[in-house]
Amino acid sequence: MVVATHDRRELLLRCLKSLGIQTADAGSFEVIVADDGSGDGTGEAVARLRPPFRLRYLAFEKRSQEAAQNAAIEVAAGSITLFLDDDVIASPQLVAEHLAAHREVPRLLGIGHLEQAAPRFSDWYAGMFARTWNRRYDELAGGPIDWTACFGANFSAPRAEVLEVGGFATDLPVGEDVELAFRLAQAGCAPRFLPTARAVHDDQKGWRRLLADSRRQGAGQVDLSDRHPEMTAKLFGWFGATSRREVALRRLLLGLRVSPTALAPLGRLMPGASRREVWFHFVTRLAFWRAARQRLDSNRWEQITRGVPVLMYHAFAEKDEGDRYVVGRRALARQLRLLSLLGYRGIHFDDLVRALRESRLPPRRAIAITIDDGYVDNLEVALPLLRRHGFPATVFLVSRRLGGVNDWTEDGALSGRPLLSVGQVKSMLAEGVRLGAHTQTHLFLPGQTADAMAGEVGGSHQDLEASLGEPISTFAYPFGGFDDQTVAAVQKSGFSGACTVEPRLVAISDDPFRVPRIEVRSTDSLLRFLVNIWLGAS
Repeated sequence: MVVATHDRRELLLRCLKSLGIQTADAGSFEVIVADDGSGDGTGEAVARLRPPFRLRYLAFEKRSQEAAQNAAIEVAAGSITLFLDDDVIASPQLVAEHLAAHREVPRLLGIGHLEQAAPRFSDWYAGMFARTWNRRYDELAGGPIDWTACFGANFSAPRAEVLEVGGFATDLPVGEDVELAFRLAQAGCAPRFLPTARAVHDDQKGWRRLLADSRRQGAGQVDLSDRHPEMTAKLFGWFGATSRREVALRRLLLGLRVSPTALAPLGRLMPGASRREVWFHFVTRLAFWRAARQRLDSNRWEQITRGVPVLMYHAFAEKDEGDRYVVGRRALARQLRLLSLLGYRGIHFDDLVRALRESRLPPRRAIAITIDDGYVDNLEVALPLLRRHGFPATVFLVSRRLGGVNDWTEDGALSGRPLLSVGQVKSMLAEGVRLGAHTQTHLFLPGQTADAMAGEVGGSHQDLEASLGEPISTFAYPFGGFDDQTVAAVQKSGFSGACTVEPRLVAISDDPFRVPRIEVRSTDSLLRFLVNIWLGAS
């Protein structure tokens, strides 16, 4: 066990006391105190201790906590390294639970449960911080986790793997624990939450220090993203993961350079815990993103925070037919002209999927246009306009209905509407249109048998590649219906990604098999269209 410290003698002694009452055999672990240049008598206090476990004290000239930890790892005797902060109070079961987990999974990144102690003073922000922190750890037990859940105050890993990946980075301002966890995960250590390896983090920070931590995280994660671009999606992919109202207000305050420090005290005036929690999250996220914005150039800031609109069309007509799914030629022309004027750059849907799979940022002002079902009017009405304005598109085809009509819609303008033939599809391919699959018969997939689902999904993949002689890599869920079994069937059938009808912008952290899309309706005004591509549909 490695406990790094600097001028926090009393906190360290409290931590060591909690390690003296572990249920694990005291002979099964050692504790190494890595003292990074303390001047408060820490060494003398540790020398007076007589704990039941082996205790080693290493004193260093002041460098950094990470350098001290790395030096301790080098001399450690155990095959498993458990990291604790000096302001942590370990539960009696903590060591035993980490050891048991590593016996079960040797190459493990063990992430223990860390409870945040409530403040012992009146501070609404610190109290809300503890409340939301603890809820997050309770939620970790409900599903799979990854390296982003790692916090350096209570986690373990095989010592050999820690040494092999180079230990903690010593040149990062923040995030060295997450960065090490990322490299360990890349090296094959499986992240796992250990709910019974419990500890209490008791640092008693007030609201000003907590806000300063958020600012440091925002700035420091830019450094992490620069060092490991693959981390970017996880670190920054959540800008729009809240209400449109909050995103709009955050953008406004960032533009006005409003300080979160000035806003935080207003939380005390909020009536009710739920409203205070909303304000807490808003101010905390504003502090993070304000610091990140100061470190990012405008091009990269927009790539990270804007999100990519993926537009979903169905059918087109020379004139408005009064049906939601049929966009008139004039309306489509206005929409494409607006996109051009705003500087949007069209990309193919499969290129967006590839970027998501590789955790790459899509181009600035990227937009993808998709068209479901494959009606003849896609060729006759939409293609000339797309070509004129320089926007590529992906058409999702119903493989067993090529050359036929829509027989899955009972009424409306789409019912009985003619579908593209193989020859017509090939002519669109020659114009640069790319193709995806939309099942064999436009069947609603959730609830179907495994065989029916495999036939509809995998069969459409095979049908289209055989008839068109082109690779088909993407899929659209009919009626937007999908569940975990549907997604698994799409993955198993060899597709690289799939799109839904969830009406929001695509974030860089999105699952490539659950890509959201914004439906373009014939009833959308140009202003509504603009709002949707800017903020996502409501």
